Amino acid sequence: MLTIKDSIWTWLVPDGEREINRKQWPRHGGKWIVFARKDRIVQLAKELRPFIDSGEIVSAKYWNGDPSAINVYSLDRDRDTTGRVLEKLGAGHSRVWEYDYAWDKNICSPLTFTYSWFSKFRTIFQSYGVRGAFLLLRKTMGSDTDPDADE
Repeated sequence: MLTIKDSIWTWLVPDGEREINRKQWPRHGGKWIVFARKDRIVQLAKELRPFIDSGEIVSAKYWNGDPSAINVYSLDRDRDTTGRVLEKLGAGHSRVWEYDYAWDKNICSPLTFTYSWFSKFRTIFQSYGVRGAFLLLRKTMGSDTDPDADE
């Protein structure tokens, strides 16, 4: 398994290419998102390695901030199996299922959808503070410049 890290995310991906039906992913691909302290998320990521290596879990990525979150990817047909793996590893109940691209499916579960987005924003603001969160947003939108930096 490969670990790829940048300033925001750490990805856990298989060493080689896997058989993933790319036509199914837009309608059926999603992720379990687990929210916790960074030390717990890093430990969970280590425990997921054998499941990614074996192909039981497609891949994962976690937020480098603290508090943190980990996205554990699967098709919806494997959602329950992936959820049981997370339960077995002690991921806890602070988690939610979300589709990657099928937003119409996400909106059909408004409480889950609201919890997911509220938790994402809370995690970002707790990790970076208000100013840091806005700077991160600027960076992800393509502008790396800090308005307060000396020229």
